[in-house]
Amino acid sequence: MKRARGYQGSYLIGFIIISAVALRTILFYQSNPVTVILLLAIYGLFYILEPWLSSYINWHKFLYFPVQTALVVALTNLRPFTDISSLLYVPLCIQVTRAFSRRPALIWIIIYVALLVVTLILGLGWQEGLALVLLYLAVCAFLISYDFLYSQRQADQAESQRLLADLQSAHRKLQEHAAQAEELAAARERNRLARELHDSVSQAIFSITLTSQSARLFLERKPARVPEQIDRLQTMTENALAQLRALIAQLRPPQNS
Repeated sequence: MKRARGYQGSYLIGFIIISAVALRTILFYQSNPVTVILLLAIYGLFYILEPWLSSYINWHKFLYFPVQTALVVALTNLRPFTDISSLLYVPLCIQVTRAFSRRPALIWIIIYVALLVVTLILGLGWQEGLALVLLYLAVCAFLISYDFLYSQRQADQAESQRLLADLQSAHRKLQEHAAQAEELAAARERNRLARELHDSVSQAIFSITLTSQSARLFLERKPARVPEQIDRLQTMTENALAQLRALIAQLRPPQNS
């Protein structure tokens, strides 16, 4: 799908060139257009199928470009000669820049330029042929530059989207780690308070138990000292209650103002 979107700009330009060539050559050969129509139909069919072929057949370029080149050579050698058929080399030049790496693409472009020069010079003569060659090369260079810039822009957009997705993923992970760290810290704090609560309560209850046992003994042997033990029990109970309230207050979540 990304490859198809990347083809939109230059692909439509290629269709315009093919349509213009088809209209002009059919009108030019209107007395016997069967051969022209057949060759142009095959060329156009291959051109339409090229994005699909490139997606599903890895070796398509080794068949596609030789066949298309042979079709253009056949069209440009029809007599009487028509120079507009040579424009069909332009879409092929754009496509080879996409299908091959730099060196093979350059070789194909040199082949197309050589065929273009030979065809136009033999068909129109040196002066008119060279003038038209320069014009076609200018058009081809402009379209290849446009296609390159368009592809680069698409690649930059895709890279920007990828980086944005990576940043969003990293942000989500940081949020998850922060939440986990916060939960871990809260769990550690709760465990600490629970230990303090257990230790303080255990110690307070143990002290209260000893004091109450002492009060019972004093009640049997020294009744005069029982009020003193009861006062101690009351003080110890109040202290234990105060400790419990302080620890429970620390366990409560903070209230939002």
